[in-house]
Amino acid sequence: MTEERIQEIRDGFEAAYIDGNVVANLAYKPGFVSNNPSEGKKVLSVIEDELLKCDRFQISVAFITMGGITPLLQTLKELENKGIPGEILTTNYLDFSEPRALEKLHELKNITIKMYDVQAADNGFHTKGYIFRDKEIYRIIIGSSNITATALTSNID
Repeated sequence: MTEERIQEIRDGFEAAYIDGNVVANLAYKPGFVSNNPSEGKKVLSVIEDELLKCDRFQISVAFITMGGITPLLQTLKELENKGIPGEILTTNYLDFSEPRALEKLHELKNITIKMYDVQAADNGFHTKGYIFRDKEIYRIIIGSSNITATALTSNID
């Protein structure tokens, strides 16, 4: 990583957490991602943007539904065509994930999908995290959005 890139990352953190007056490249400034339908902001849009910029991605969510993956399918197919690999970890927690949605994801050759079995582990699983890599830079979303329609577009997630 270049010294210039390291300084950009430092400036971004300083602007976000220490001194809001520091001039920083927005690409390196941590921010809050949430749905705000009245302003047209959606977690879905941020995830789509990050997917289109990455060269690899990892997602861990408790729930996946058809309503959640349908708006992402075109983007995921573009990544498949480009050979950009992805990994998705989900769960059978509360039996909420939809088999049809998991089958759709399994059809994509670039995505490895795994299921954490909460019954076998005798342990809950309710994570939500998205990691997007672009060369040596990782962009991470940690938070409350599963891959469901309401989580990605309207809930306060």
